[in-house]
Amino acid sequence: MAYIDWEWYSNHFPLEEMTEDEFMRRLPAAEMKVDILTHYRARDATGNKGEQVKACAAKLEQDGAGDNVKSASNDGYSETYELVTPEQAEEALRKECFRWLSGTGLMGAM
Repeated sequence: MAYIDWEWYSNHFPLEEMTEDEFMRRLPAAEMKVDILTHYRARDATGNKGEQVKACAAKLEQDGAGDNVKSASNDGYSETYELVTPEQAEEALRKECFRWLSGTGLMGAM
């Protein structure tokens, strides 16, 4: 089940510089991470909760589901990379997902 599609993403995040091909490449990992972190409860979310799930999936996709780019600049284009352990990357994604889904009950313990 896809939480978001290119049209939704490009309408809600128009300033992001991601191509449709890159979006399609990153989407499965971001959606799988949302499923894992919510114990698949996000799949049944509707209304406001559903919108929060979409935003969460989009944000995880932007973050590259564990990418190690720390910062980027458009003036002269530069990127700063950070050495990140898998555990640190996983924790960062969990925190980001919790930030978007806090108060929905979707990330509560089972």
